[in-house]
Amino acid sequence: MKTVWQLAQRFFGRLASERTDAANDELCLRRALEQFLKSGLKEDAFEVYFCFCERFRLFGKGYDNTQKLLETLSDHEYHSGELLAKHRDHYSHSVYVFALGLAIYANDRAFLAAFDRFYGESEQPTRRFLYLWGLCALFHDIGYPFQLAHEQIKQYTRELWGEGAAANPYVSFGNMDAFTAVDEDDRLRIARTLGVDRAFPTYDSLFAYGLKLRKGYDETAVERSLAARVRVQPAFMDHGYFSAVILVKQLLAVPEFTLTQARLDVLTAILLHNSFNKFDAPGRSPVAADEHPLAYLLILCDELQNWDRLAYGKVSKRDPIAWDVRLEIGAGALSAVYFFDARTVRDEDDELRPNKSFAEIESGAFARKIGTFVVLSSALSVRAEEKGKRKRSALYASDNSFINLCDFAKAIHASYLDFCRQLDADHINESFERLPLEFKISNIEQAKSYAYKLELINCFYSSKDLDYPVVEDFRAANCGAVGGDNLGFLCREEHVRWVREKLSMGWKYGTDYASTQERNAKKIHKDLVPYEVLTPSEQKKDEVMINNIIPLLKKFGNNIRIYSYRTGRKPDLEIAGIGHRFFTGDRAALGRSIKKILLRYAERYRVVVRTCYAYGADQLIAECAAELGITTKAVLPAPYEAYIRTVRRDCLAAGVPFGEAEELRMRHLLAQTAVCKVVADADAFYAAASRYIVEKCQKVIALWDERELPLYDAEGRPVNRGGTYHSICMAQERGLALGKDIHIIHCDR
Repeated sequence: MKTVWQLAQRFFGRLASERTDAANDELCLRRALEQFLKSGLKEDAFEVYFCFCERFRLFGKGYDNTQKLLETLSDHEYHSGELLAKHRDHYSHSVYVFALGLAIYANDRAFLAAFDRFYGESEQPTRRFLYLWGLCALFHDIGYPFQLAHEQIKQYTRELWGEGAAANPYVSFGNMDAFTAVDEDDRLRIARTLGVDRAFPTYDSLFAYGLKLRKGYDETAVERSLAARVRVQPAFMDHGYFSAVILVKQLLAVPEFTLTQARLDVLTAILLHNSFNKFDAPGRSPVAADEHPLAYLLILCDELQNWDRLAYGKVSKRDPIAWDVRLEIGAGALSAVYFFDARTVRDEDDELRPNKSFAEIESGAFARKIGTFVVLSSALSVRAEEKGKRKRSALYASDNSFINLCDFAKAIHASYLDFCRQLDADHINESFERLPLEFKISNIEQAKSYAYKLELINCFYSSKDLDYPVVEDFRAANCGAVGGDNLGFLCREEHVRWVREKLSMGWKYGTDYASTQERNAKKIHKDLVPYEVLTPSEQKKDEVMINNIIPLLKKFGNNIRIYSYRTGRKPDLEIAGIGHRFFTGDRAALGRSIKKILLRYAERYRVVVRTCYAYGADQLIAECAAELGITTKAVLPAPYEAYIRTVRRDCLAAGVPFGEAEELRMRHLLAQTAVCKVVADADAFYAAASRYIVEKCQKVIALWDERELPLYDAEGRPVNRGGTYHSICMAQERGLALGKDIHIIHCDR
């Protein structure tokens, strides 16, 4: 079975085959979604929203015009959700729903055929689906604050007077006639683009028309029902209805927007997804893929997305839902396995009882319920399993509201401008808006990384007034390690982050360009090298950027300040990576073994991997560390360019290919090192560098065939120095023990 991301990758493969000028923007979206699905963090969900809104310019502009719409939902949930009995996150949930829909479209041939058949021929069917589905999935819960307000009063009165007390008041909404009225000009615009000879005076009438077309529901009855269930509703307030109304109002505010039939389907899908079609729609029936594919997919994904949702409500916290899922989609079947930390929970009396979420899946009730909402186009199989939850990493003390991230990103962009200190916020906003999406995202990624980098120097940022020392200068005594070069440290960390980001976006090392425009078009960059190899002027750019962050954030407002902890961060743990240059065996299996060891230590330590970057084991260990986001440091036995030539000669002498691709791979790995140190000794080429990394480490990972080679020849002269066995011996001489400190991964030469 596969992760959601593994299934969704196929969608982006199809998308890439439909070549357009927006391919790089869609690569940004792909990368953002991959990052979110691997982390589950709200900051990464934010980047998915940002990329989608910038790509399609939904409300006339990019994310700026969408910001309040999405962030208000998140803020209301965060501040109000804990007052309720049952409530879970809807912000990150919507991004999971989006990803799940992409996976189903790309892998469920029955649904893909139904969708494409329903909407007819298109030169770019995958891109059309991306737009329509993104509107559906990412915005289907934006009306949730209306339901929150209703639920808050209901919960408050329930706690005072009990469930169902006759005298309990409830919330309904006034001014609905004005809220749902369609402007006169918009009525004409809608009629024209839909190609109908009639006007829609309210959004209710528009939705009723859309449901008649797709579900055959009676227009008058639907319109009457929509009005009644919002104006007088003691039991439940449908956020799906408000989401549809808010979205259409926002879209129609854009003068050039046209309400096509497909876009009306987006609105009615959102309207149907929550409760209307389950309980109140006149003549209601389950939704089939061939009658309303968007509604079918939204309802299906909304129900299936029952993992990794933050619980706010008091009751919701008592029965944790699954923390992860694996899926199989295709060949007329959809199978899901939901992983729970435990099948039981402890009640108020500390007694074990079944987890209701686990039991619902295990009993089949979860799957049966979905079958009453949609006409399944594939057989649905769902089960629950116990699996220990790994503690989530990358959680930091910094106050990462989305406003802070945007302000950081704009400040970072401004810091690259020579005259940034003279710019006001309006100028910086305008300058940032003109950037291509890839470079906006680069600044946001840099802003997101700030929480991590500050943790490394014992700092964090917040917009709150806190009783911690305020950092005004990264060189200050109250910042980071005593006597440490915190500024240089942050510069190195930023360069490594930038390198990894560029590589993930398809850039390569190269010098064959004459201008910035040519460089960006070719996606090659001369600075994809270790920090030490950068020119002083390029190193200065990072220093200027980091130094300018503190004053620029003050200029922006929002009271964001950087504070210093009173205690330190995770302790460092240095691991030496050693092994054979030329080995046989399953490279992927060896990589999994390496990562397993690294992940175990990363739970308790800030791991740093040192290696000599020789061909073979050294580079594989470095590659595994880089993929896990673990800091690497290189110790080279010769200067940078000379060592690359040496590795090429070694490979050719051993009959191993080392062409352009292998050289680029080595350069890109070395570019991701926080430190690239040269320890040269002509008489002991590898031995000096190997001794250096072994003496620095507390643990060793060795890819070794377990053959003990002689270290002296018949005349007593040293031999086989700097090799794997010699390095293990040096580690043992330092007191490191096999099995405990020295981890042997067997591989044959």
